[in-house]
Amino acid sequence: MFGYVTINKPEMKVKDFERYRMYYCGLCQSLRKRYGMTGQISLTYDSTFAAVLLTALYEPDTSDCVCRCMVHPMSRKNYLRNSAIDYMADMNILLSYYKCLDDWEDDRNLVKLSYSGVIRNKVKKTAKTYRHKAVVIRKKIRELSSYEKVRNTNIDVLAGCFGDIMREIFAVSPNELKGKSEADSNIYKEDWSEKLGEFGFYLGKFIYILDAYDDIKEDVTKDKFNPFTDKYKSMQIEQFKGYVRQLLMLVAADMAKAYEKLPIVEEVSILRNVIYSGIWTRFFDDSKAVGKEQTV
Repeated sequence: MFGYVTINKPEMKVKDFERYRMYYCGLCQSLRKRYGMTGQISLTYDSTFAAVLLTALYEPDTSDCVCRCMVHPMSRKNYLRNSAIDYMADMNILLSYYKCLDDWEDDRNLVKLSYSGVIRNKVKKTAKTYRHKAVVIRKKIRELSSYEKVRNTNIDVLAGCFGDIMREIFAVSPNELKGKSEADSNIYKEDWSEKLGEFGFYLGKFIYILDAYDDIKEDVTKDKFNPFTDKYKSMQIEQFKGYVRQLLMLVAADMAKAYEKLPIVEEVSILRNVIYSGIWTRFFDDSKAVGKEQTV
């Protein structure tokens, strides 16, 4: 994933930020335990958010743990451990692996090829465990790549393709989580995989649109494909920003509707901070940069 699904820290209470950080550290520790230090490199805020959402919805048994880490070796860090966090560690690594392969095929990116080679053997085991999800993720990444190679500028098709990837990742049933963690012994509730998938689809569309907006200046400069290139070149700066903002608002509204269908009572303040505020922080930061150097 791309790291756009983050918190709006100035609008978050201290206790909620500390709780969110425990999820982040928990995901980091899960990646290290399952995939080694190379797995930790793939850690993203997007996966952290998904771990919070799945934990809040399915309420698996969660353990409070303490560790030391390389980034903060002089202090001990509190982190959470549960089956939802472990599941997202697996999904995080699967998506990272297949994206690296795609980047190698498209751009001959040696760094991405090297990283995929380091984690390949461990990913194979995970791909067998989640065979259907692995097939769908790989297929959709290839499909998206094929659209981009022929420079298909239909943003709804492109964003929808990435949305399908996120749908597959988020559409997890209680049985898929149950038993994934040694700490898990809870009896899960109703299966909300369909509604989770709907939410994931719209979140994926939002991420793709925002990523294209984030990359527009660099892509135009390097003559790389970007679905917004024609709009960027033909519109005034404020028009272009407004156009992308409108697209994001429409998708964000559908995403919020999907979220409100889920019977979540835990971690609500964290989740709503991200969904209604955090996902917009990158857009407004990038809006300032997009307008600085473009000449129309």
